Amino acid sequence: MKVVPIILLTIAAAANSENLCPKIQEVDWKVELLLPHRYCNKFYQCTHGQPVEMSCPPGSYFSITDQVCTWKENVDCANRITIEDSKPDDGKSEEVDRPVLPIIEFHPNGCPVNDEIHWLLPHERSCSLFYYCVQGERDIRRCPFWLHFNRKLQVCDWPRNAGCIEFAE
Repeated sequence: MKVVPIILLTIAAAANSENLCPKIQEVDWKVELLLPHRYCNKFYQCTHGQPVEMSCPPGSYFSITDQVCTWKENVDCANRITIEDSKPDDGKSEEVDRPVLPIIEFHPNGCPVNDEIHWLLPHERSCSLFYYCVQGERDIRRCPFWLHFNRKLQVCDWPRNAGCIEFAE
């Protein structure tokens, strides 16, 4: 059991650095680590040793301690930027140039062929489960019990936003 403390020390050391994921995560992708973002409603998920920016559902902040997005009032955002979920409408609209997205090839299991692409897939029957694609394989993950997987946003979200319908067998 000496391996677990070493892994935890490695993870703790990595979490204290700017944006480094633990080196062990590059070779063992089952070591899951979420790192804080400078904005309280965002976090980084380590994928193949690289931080991938993720967002919390509206109305929630990332808890460094619990490693989940949770109610704003339950999170200490000391030294991180807090923002409101929406800005007041000033009647002005901005035009935005939309980038041309590359064509993505997929394996039959729904995971992208390109291992560099971060991809999450909904579970077939449970709204609280989803798959995390790692090197073309699906690895099952679970949202916190009060959230559902939101396919469009690729995050665990409030059930009313996720648009998921569970089917009974």
